[in-house]
Amino acid sequence: MPQLDLGVLTQPERLAALQRAQTLLASSSAPVDGLVRLAARSVVAPVGLLTLVDDERMHIIGRHGLAPDLDRVHAEPATSSFCQYVVTENAPLVVSDARNHPVLRDLGAVQDRGVTAYLGHPVHDLHGNTLGAICVTDSVPRHWTDDDIAAVSECAAMLEVMLGAEAGRQDIAIAAAETDAVLETALEAFIAIELTGEITRWNKAAERTFGWSAAEAIGRQVDELIIPERFRAAHRAGLTRLVRGGVPKLIGQRLQLYANNRAGDEFPVELTLNVVDGPTGRHAHAFVYDISERVTAERQLARERHFLSALLDNLDAGVVACDERGRLILFNRAMREITGGDADQSTASSWVEAYRAHGAASPADDLPLIRAFHGEHVREAEVVIHTPGRPRRSFTANAQPIRDTDGNRLGAVAALHEVTDRRRAQRLIECELAVSRILEQAPTIEDAGPELLGTVARTLQWPHSELWLVDKVGNVLRNAAMWTEPGYIIPEPGPLAPGVGVSGVAWETGQPAWIPDISVVGSRLNVPSLARHGLRVGLAVPIRDGTGVTGTLSFFGDAAEEPEQSLIALLSGIAAHVGQFLERRRAEDLARQLARTKDEFISLVGHELRTPLTSISSYTELLLHDNDDETTRAQFLSVIARNAENLRAIIDDLLDLAGLESGYVSLVERPLDLAAVVGDSALAGTRAAQEKDIDMRVTLPDGPAPVAGDPPRLRKVVDHLVTNAVKFTPAGGRVEIELTRDRAGVDLRVTDTGVGIPEEERSRLFERFFRGSNIRSLGLPGTGLGLAISRTVIERHGGTITVTDHGDKPGTTFLVRLPSL
Repeated sequence: MPQLDLGVLTQPERLAALQRAQTLLASSSAPVDGLVRLAARSVVAPVGLLTLVDDERMHIIGRHGLAPDLDRVHAEPATSSFCQYVVTENAPLVVSDARNHPVLRDLGAVQDRGVTAYLGHPVHDLHGNTLGAICVTDSVPRHWTDDDIAAVSECAAMLEVMLGAEAGRQDIAIAAAETDAVLETALEAFIAIELTGEITRWNKAAERTFGWSAAEAIGRQVDELIIPERFRAAHRAGLTRLVRGGVPKLIGQRLQLYANNRAGDEFPVELTLNVVDGPTGRHAHAFVYDISERVTAERQLARERHFLSALLDNLDAGVVACDERGRLILFNRAMREITGGDADQSTASSWVEAYRAHGAASPADDLPLIRAFHGEHVREAEVVIHTPGRPRRSFTANAQPIRDTDGNRLGAVAALHEVTDRRRAQRLIECELAVSRILEQAPTIEDAGPELLGTVARTLQWPHSELWLVDKVGNVLRNAAMWTEPGYIIPEPGPLAPGVGVSGVAWETGQPAWIPDISVVGSRLNVPSLARHGLRVGLAVPIRDGTGVTGTLSFFGDAAEEPEQSLIALLSGIAAHVGQFLERRRAEDLARQLARTKDEFISLVGHELRTPLTSISSYTELLLHDNDDETTRAQFLSVIARNAENLRAIIDDLLDLAGLESGYVSLVERPLDLAAVVGDSALAGTRAAQEKDIDMRVTLPDGPAPVAGDPPRLRKVVDHLVTNAVKFTPAGGRVEIELTRDRAGVDLRVTDTGVGIPEEERSRLFERFFRGSNIRSLGLPGTGLGLAISRTVIERHGGTITVTDHGDKPGTTFLVRLPSL
């Protein structure tokens, strides 16, 4: 086990010798680089170094094969190096695998620089001071042979010769001879030139590399022999700058260029250019190495990597891989699309924090890539990924560790296959069954609504849903139920008019409506109240029964999403279940309504018919007692006639309503001016309004309001609305009659400040025989047929009639809309 004696590192004599050696070697970087390159290549190691160590730092004097990010590092902390042990023990240090060494495995060179194998030989000056080491390193375990140790030792001896050469002129000559021997035996071509471009030195390796002998090359221009023609101008310009005293930026850097051989073939070379100021002036030299094989191998590797990258990018499955340290090294196109990002050099755990599924109950270590990184083989694991602004997506993941033939872990790989549609379809089928069970057990749709909406919304993984039902009286959608995921605060919505928002569009068109982004301003589908709460996508499907669209189911997600037909179809199926439920409940309600109508008809017969019949009977009996007073007889006959007329009117209304609803009574439509009809009706109601001190205001358009209609029946509808407004408005109140027109139709509004309609009774307003409880309590006469007849007439004309109350204020507004002629 190596021992560390810090006292050796701090000896004054050694530190002084170390400083002298640094000064000497600083002017000889090229030969020193050549020696360490020779050492590395002699033992086939990727990295060679000459390092000198003082009491604080390890100085890198010569280098070969360092990574680009380390090529400009000149010093490291002494405590992180192997060199300190070589110096303190003054002996070679041979390490096959530092990771298994109890002392060396914690060095910075091992932990931070990835050094695994190390072979270093001490370097001394002439006085025997141990200055540092020539060493070779590898990132994988190595068994260093005796020949390897001898080769590094020889290089250390050569360097010691170089150091000793400066002691005297004779030593210099010896060192020069040794240097020449080294250069002549070097594997790299060594070329020296004058700044005129004339070759002054050409070693054996240069002869082998370029095909020219030293005798042929020395004295000739270097650009004529080895520099391709396209680079010659740049070469000559560089020499000119050197003559003028400039220092090119490329000096001292490892360069990859192209050169020519004797046959004129161009090939890639690697070289380090240096400029030396000597006794005879400036000259330049370079070590040149033929890298044709390496470039060919790199190109082949690049092609293979490009092919592999293209292959992985064309896979439908997302693929991600990490190395032995957990850094991401592979992130294919499908994976980038899945996560909405790209790979970086982060650790696997930090990648998990960026891309793990939102709301996942399991810890990060349970994700497939992490599990595989820890040695597990993962099959068909379920993964849900939800990146901001995008919908949740479901995947099955397969993952496994990557190991070499010796079982060493090299990293991990995971592949994700999307199953979003399949999982969603499975959940929706299960959801349909759950919806059926909910509807079977619920007495009303309002009772079933929250549970039904929550079941479907959780299946979609969308956070908000609403159930709307059509209010035919008010011609609006009213919210019957809603469900919201915890964490969202959505206020209860008010009524929706046709075509407003996604729900109103589905009602108006009778077709599903999908809004990829409800926050888009300017669209009639914009739902700003929901967009403000973080919702983005909206989908509404109409609910139908035998009478048409009776409501909508609406769902909202928190990420923009394009329409998906399979999802629309499945939700339409759920809406059909709800429609069938409503139809069954409506049939039951209809049966109850028929029973109620029967009772109300009996009440009508018992009151509205009995009263005039009683009057007729009574006055007829009086006439039969031979009353001879002509004035009295005339009064009695007038009462009888008036009550008979009331009876006839009731019977006419009953027959007219039955005929209109059954269709055997036809309308005689012809062009007419509705403005004239409204004006006449308003004029007829003015007297009754004046008697009750009611302010009646009439607003008619400039010019006619043409429609196609049955004049008597439309006049009857207008008369009924005006008469009711006056009848149910207390003295001193106000009645407003307004007729407007546009391109599509004509609108008649009759507004009063009367008794209004109880909210719980509004849905029955247009039913036959129905009269509000507040009307009955006032004792005002009526049959409850007028509004039923009015709605039937208006609908037969292709129009609509709706009613709205005034909130806290008294009165109602009836709106009739008819198509223009």
